[in-house]
Amino acid sequence: MVLSLHTAALSALYKIDNPADKIKNPAEKIHNPATEINNPASNIYNPASRMNDPNPLSPPTQSVPQTSVTEGFAVVPYVDKRKEKPLLKPRQALPHKSYHFKTVNAYMVAAKKAFNRDDYKEFLSISEDALRRIRAGTLQASAEMKQKLTNYERFGYGLLE
Repeated sequence: MVLSLHTAALSALYKIDNPADKIKNPAEKIHNPATEINNPASNIYNPASRMNDPNPLSPPTQSVPQTSVTEGFAVVPYVDKRKEKPLLKPRQALPHKSYHFKTVNAYMVAAKKAFNRDDYKEFLSISEDALRRIRAGTLQASAEMKQKLTNYERFGYGLLE
């Protein structure tokens, strides 16, 4: 026990020499111009910098008068409700084909067969002919069938692109 008390005292006597203490860095003495910041923009007069603390010598600014709303009427600002549509790409010109099916369902079946054969031009021309006849009034179709044929037409042009 007596020996262990003296070991702590002996370690304080022996100092460890650090060889890195002897290194001298000449870069500490070199002049670095980057440390001298001279910003020319700091001298520019900016009236917005004193908005919270205005100069008392400057003339007072006129405040914008508040519009009063009359009873029963509210002022509604005009809002342009038109949406800008993106420019549409011109559709590919397909030759006009005429099919003589008697019902819309026959057109739908023919379009599905053409789609299954991967004949997308035929698929598109069948659906376009059906829509052309519906618009002309020579073919009767429900609103649901018109919507399906319109979706077929849009999908067909997407496939051709």
